[in-house]
Amino acid sequence: MSRLLVVRSCGYLEKAVIECARGFVEEKSWGQVRSFGLTWLERSRNPKPAALVELLGRFDANLASEFQTFLSENGSRLETELHALVHLRNRIAHGENEGVNRARALSLSSAGDEVADWWISALNPLK
Repeated sequence: MSRLLVVRSCGYLEKAVIECARGFVEEKSWGQVRSFGLTWLERSRNPKPAALVELLGRFDANLASEFQTFLSENGSRLETELHALVHLRNRIAHGENEGVNRARALSLSSAGDEVADWWISALNPLK
């Protein structure tokens, strides 16, 4: 069950990020600009910290900076957990031995939720 939690948590984060970005583009643009913007968001990448910062930077450098600061708080706890979540998900998906236990899976899942919540709040097109 721990392995499943890691895979699903990382998948949730990946989907939340891309849906937030798509929703923002859909609300804030129209016509050809919307179509162009959405084509860049057809496929998502692994939600590694650097990839998420890069995606936010395409919207706004200040947002990317705020997110980087968010990840760096508390001794970079979230950045470390996010790296671990993606790494473990990839190992599990490729059938490698990962040795994740219940407590670690719950910790990684919580970190993924925190990051997803930040994205949902930051890219809320209705605020």
